[in-house]
Order: sequence, then C-alpha cells, then structure tokens
Amino acid sequence: MDWDSLFGGDYDYFDLPDLTPELSEKEASSMAELGGFEPGMDLLDAPCGHGRHANVLASRGYRVVGIDRDERFLAMARNEAEKTGAQVDYRHVDLREMSFAAEFDAAVSWYSSFGYFDDDTDRDILRRYRRALRPGGRFLLDMHSPYRHIPSVLANHDMHVDILRRGQDMAIDIQELDAEASRYYAEKTTIRDNKVERARYSVRMFTAPEISEWFRSAGFSHTRVMDETGATFTVSSRRLVVLGTA
Repeated sequence: MDWDSLFGGDYDYFDLPDLTPELSEKEASSMAELGGFEPGMDLLDAPCGHGRHANVLASRGYRVVGIDRDERFLAMARNEAEKTGAQVDYRHVDLREMSFAAEFDAAVSWYSSFGYFDDDTDRDILRRYRRALRPGGRFLLDMHSPYRHIPSVLANHDMHVDILRRGQDMAIDIQELDAEASRYYAEKTTIRDNKVERARYSVRMFTAPEISEWFRSAGFSHTRVMDETGATFTVSSRRLVVLGTA
C-alpha cells in the first residue's frame, strides 16, 4: 500500500475539491441518524483523515477523538478545528495499533476506510474497534457496495477505469477484480503539470453475510446491514453500511 503517494499533494488537488463542507455536514448527519448517536457521546473517528467529519461532529456536541496515521492530515484537521472552534482530541495512531479499552460510546469508519490490509490484519482491526467501545456502544462502518463495482469491471474485461480531470491535469484509476480473493487491485496515475505519479493499492470487497460474520467474530453482539439511507441493502445500493453493537 503506497500511502504517501496515494494521499499526498495530488490527493489534495484532485480529490479534496469534491469533499465539500456541505458534503461533510450531510455525511455527519447520516452517521448520527444511522448509528443512533446522541450529542454528549464519547465518539471515536478512526481513521479521521483531515478531520472533515470529526470537526463537524464536535461542533454538534460530541466529545470526539480522531486518530490517523498521517501527520499531514492531522495538521490539516487541527488547523480547521482551530478556525471553527471545534474541540477535537487528534492523535497520531495507526488503526493497527489502536489500544483503546471501553472508552467510547460510538465509533465510526466512514468513506471506505476499511479493507486495505490482509484479512488477518483487518479482522484484528475490527476487534480493536470492538474493544474501544463501552458495553452497548455502537460502531458504524461505511464501504463501497461490491455490487456496484463488479458489473462495471466484468463489462470491461475484468478492468474498470475512472478518469478525473482538473483542467489539463488528470487522475486515472485502473481497477482490476480478483474474484477469488474478493479484492480489487488498483493503480492510480496522476498527470499534473506534466509530472506523472503512480500509487498502487487494493481493497477488500464484502458481501453482507460475510461482513456480518466478521463483526460477530470480532465480538459484536448485534449487527445490522443497510444502505447509505438506512434502507434494506440490495444489489442496487450504492454503499454498504454496517452497524455493530458491543
């Protein structure tokens, strides 16, 4: 996983403009509604990235801890929090090293931030989310629906290509599906000011029964799978959202 290349300056240039404050506000509202979160809760945002959700949630009365492995993102998050007056406890912590123990009423992993490691590591990360929660605490996980990716890949000879343009610059994402491993492997190429950069990554794709089994194995007592609106998850759903109760 080429984290520094994938989330470096080209990410800011190509991806951040689409992550508007209005979108962050809307997604924070969805989290609260889907998870049944209430202001005053102790909430973990992991990974928090550049704080676009953590700062909104803190401004709405949640006591938020945000963790991320990227110091640059954390600096961006703290800078924005200072501008807006949001009170967030930002910490430099890798998901694989989370060691919280019954400290939170709720935790969130939003915007397809799960499934980037091997299965054993990802299962361990789920257990770490579970241990971070108090009894009855809730963990909300948001991912791409596998059914939105697979047809487009298969229709294009096992490959799917996304192209994003910013003026004369381009970001090209080439995704190839490994059906046996239930992962897609991707190479992102950015062409900016005539400079070419490449980053490779892979993401695990989950069906609803499979991710439910993972949650149960991680120690969650109850699991609900839904789409991004809270409705029943179907093959036409854009997102797969899982709510686990400790």
